[in-house]
Amino acid sequence: MREGTSTYRLGYVANCLSIGVGASHTCRLAGATPERLTALIEQNLAELEQILLFNEAHRIELFRIGSSLIPFGSHPVNTLRWWRTHARDFDRLAHIARRSRQRLSLHPSPAAASLTSVHQRVRDAALAELRYAARVLDLLGQGPESRVVLHLGGAAPSRPEALDNAHRLLDSMEPELRDRLVLEHDDKVWTARETLALARAHGLPMLADNLHNTIEPSEPVMPLEELLRESAASWRALDLRPKFHLASQEPGGRPGAHSVRIDPADFRAVVAALDGPADLMLEAKDKDLALFELRRSALAQHPNDRLSPS
Repeated sequence: MREGTSTYRLGYVANCLSIGVGASHTCRLAGATPERLTALIEQNLAELEQILLFNEAHRIELFRIGSSLIPFGSHPVNTLRWWRTHARDFDRLAHIARRSRQRLSLHPSPAAASLTSVHQRVRDAALAELRYAARVLDLLGQGPESRVVLHLGGAAPSRPEALDNAHRLLDSMEPELRDRLVLEHDDKVWTARETLALARAHGLPMLADNLHNTIEPSEPVMPLEELLRESAASWRALDLRPKFHLASQEPGGRPGAHSVRIDPADFRAVVAALDGPADLMLEAKDKDLALFELRRSALAQHPNDRLSPS
C-alpha cells in the first residue's frame, strides 16, 4: 500500500485464523517417536501449503513461519532426515512462495537461542536452533532478505560480559548461518541502540520494533523516526528491503504484551515515520484478521491506494 511517498507491505505471524491452521503442531518430548514426528511434520507442511496459498490469494507477501514447523527440529530426539524425506514438499512450497513473492522468516524463542549465555550447552543449543531455522529458509528457496529473527538473550553475569559472549558467538558462526540472521532489540534487557551497535559490528541488519522501543527505551531515547531510519539503513547497507515489527500494547496487560489488533494510531505513526519502502510484520493476536482490518482502515483513509507489488 502507499501512504504519502512510502510503500509498505503488511504481514502476520504463524497462524492463519481465517482458515484455522498454524503449521506448528508438536508433542511432548516423551512422545517424540519417529512415527509421531513424521506424522506431525507431514501435517505441518500440508498446513503451511494452505497458508502460503491463502497468502497468495490475498496478496500477502510477508509471513513468519512457526518455529515448530519441524517439531524438535534442533533437538537430538529428532533423528529423522526430514530435509531429504520431505524434499519434494519443500520444493513445492518454495515454488508457491517464489511465484507469489512471499518473504518468509522464523523467530526462535529467546529460550531456544541465546547469543549472550556463558554456558556452552546453551550456546550449542542456540547454534543448533539457528541452523535448523536457516535450513528451513534455504529449503523454501528464500533469498537473503529472509532472516531468522534473533533476540540477544540475557545480561548475566554482567552486561559487558554478556555482550562479549554475543560477539564471540557471532564471530564463531559459519558465514552462511550468520548471513541468515537479523538481530532484534527486546522489551526487557537490550535496547535498540545496544542491539544496533552489535548488529553493525557484525554486518547484520537490526530489526526495529515500535513497542519494544517504548517499553525498553534506549539511552538517550531513540524517537520512532530515528529508530526506523537507523534500522532501515542497516538493511539497505546489505541491499535488502527493510523490515520492522509493528505491535500495540494490550490494554491492561503486562508491559510489552501484544494487543488483539493494531491500534490505528500506532499504525499511522509507523507509516508516517517510514523513509522509504519497507515491510511491516504485525505482531497481534488476531494475526491475519488484524492485517485485513488495517488494510480496510488504510483504504478508507486513502481510497486511491492499492497494494504494492514491490
